Amino acid sequence: MSDNQKKLSLRQNPLADYFHQRQDSPITRAYGTLLRTWRCFNTRPVKKVVPFDRLLRGGEHGLSSAAYARHTGDFLRPSTPISQSPQVRFLEEYKRIGEEIFRPEVFRQTAYFANAVQCMNVVGQYFYCTREEEVEQIARGLVNRFNGKEQNVAFARSAPEFSSPDSMVRVCPIEFSDCYEVLDGNHRLAIAYVRGEKSYGVLVTPPSVRTPLQQLIRDYAWCAIRGEMELYQPVESPELGRHWILIRRCVDRFEMMKKFLEEHSELLPERPTYLDIACSYGWFVRAFGELGFDAYGVEIDWAAIEIGRRVYGLKPEQVTRSEAVRFLQKNPGSHDVVSCFSLMHHFILNQMSISAIEMLKLIDRATKTILFFDMGQEHEEWFRESLAGWNADRIEQWLRENTTFTKIHRLGTDQDNVQPFANNYGRTLFACMR
Repeated sequence: MSDNQKKLSLRQNPLADYFHQRQDSPITRAYGTLLRTWRCFNTRPVKKVVPFDRLLRGGEHGLSSAAYARHTGDFLRPSTPISQSPQVRFLEEYKRIGEEIFRPEVFRQTAYFANAVQCMNVVGQYFYCTREEEVEQIARGLVNRFNGKEQNVAFARSAPEFSSPDSMVRVCPIEFSDCYEVLDGNHRLAIAYVRGEKSYGVLVTPPSVRTPLQQLIRDYAWCAIRGEMELYQPVESPELGRHWILIRRCVDRFEMMKKFLEEHSELLPERPTYLDIACSYGWFVRAFGELGFDAYGVEIDWAAIEIGRRVYGLKPEQVTRSEAVRFLQKNPGSHDVVSCFSLMHHFILNQMSISAIEMLKLIDRATKTILFFDMGQEHEEWFRESLAGWNADRIEQWLRENTTFTKIHRLGTDQDNVQPFANNYGRTLFACMR
């Protein structure tokens, strides 16, 4: 629902009309008092013991993690567990090599030093440090506290954005998850974690926030249209836990494809090429790249492409942003292996710019040796009427009649037909070859 729709809905709400027309009535005043009380209790900080694996890195020097990520370009920092923070890594290395860590040539290679310098480059200082040579004093203060020594004066001096070492660590809740962003207290948490503690008492401060990764996934058209917390392809990150639904597992189909390719390896050159048409985040592009393919994809959704770059590490040249038809029409070249998943039924349903047969012929032309293919089928709840008759037998016959492939194999079905999509998916995966 858009903001305008929400406003319209509110204007048409009888209860809202009542309060608006009777602003001085006892009921309206009582309701206002109740609402203000609720806001007071709902927004005040609360103490809570949180497992370390639910604590994610925040920003620095009072900046939120999202703002700090924008300043530094470190997109996944807000999705990183505190257990992987520079402070934790520094103390773990100190436990391993002791005072050796403070040798200049060693210390300046640590993640702790790099993080401090980065902070100075962003906001001008790290704690009270404004010069690189001062960072060691902060690090020694951290080690002293870890060893249980009395806090030295130099380390205790700090900017007003930081709380005292003896106060509670402050965090804020992360939306759609059971994770928290650390607002202040990275050193205290690092000391406790490296000492072996499994959880920590924190002060949870509203409001809740979203990580940049969450926001990017929500910007993906599938999620934006449906308004759900859904992952179209696998993305591993702490804040994408039980509140998020994985739609396509991908690995089930990939294992079938990988086995088929191993059985027909003699058909492919030493360095084969791969194209995934409508590749979404690019999970298969990455997977085939790891198999040794020169792997590429085409995808229309900018957010999906950005997820692939940020999460899967895909290079800009690997995925082209384009509508599939225009891409195939403008790029007549072929790839050794091509995949086209969950796309063709849109053409069969006359939702696209050309017919299904025209699209199939473009895909046929783009495929040099092997095509992996699936599409919606009649057994799925959302296609029982619109794709009536389109079962595995008909799809195979349709592929034989309208392409130049000489052999078509059924590799199996996907395992995505689980709740909340138990009555959908379970599509047959075809391998077409010539």
